[in-house]
Amino acid sequence: MQPEALTFAWQHHAAALFSFTSFAGRRMKIGLAEVAALEHLQVAGALSPGDLGKRLSMPSASVTALLDRLEGKRMIERRANPADRRGVLVGLTPIAMERAALDLMPVAEAMIAAAAHMSEAERETVARYLEMVNACMARQQAQPPAEPRS
Repeated sequence: MQPEALTFAWQHHAAALFSFTSFAGRRMKIGLAEVAALEHLQVAGALSPGDLGKRLSMPSASVTALLDRLEGKRMIERRANPADRRGVLVGLTPIAMERAALDLMPVAEAMIAAAAHMSEAERETVARYLEMVNACMARQQAQPPAEPRS
């Protein structure tokens, strides 16, 4: 397989992921940004609003509005940060986990089953590639905005 073919396969995956995320968001009655926030909280655990904003590449006011929407749906909770008395941490609620279980958990279980059919070496190769892809995207997000070419 040529390197370009692997990139094309990843692009197909990314398109399918966006479609699935949109589908799951509609079922949970939330938008894509809210789904992304829930995913970050699921992966990282409780985060400060500032840390969540950095992960989502969103300004503070937008993160506050997003968190207000999720809190209104009882999917997140804000609580005092034990490491910083002035700070707040945002975490998932059991309601968020229940709603995610409708669509996200069956897919996660199917992915685990698919990975079980791969050898350890194959899983390590896929994991290494995904880590490199994630690093490429993180580097790009850290770049200052480029001016569009005319």
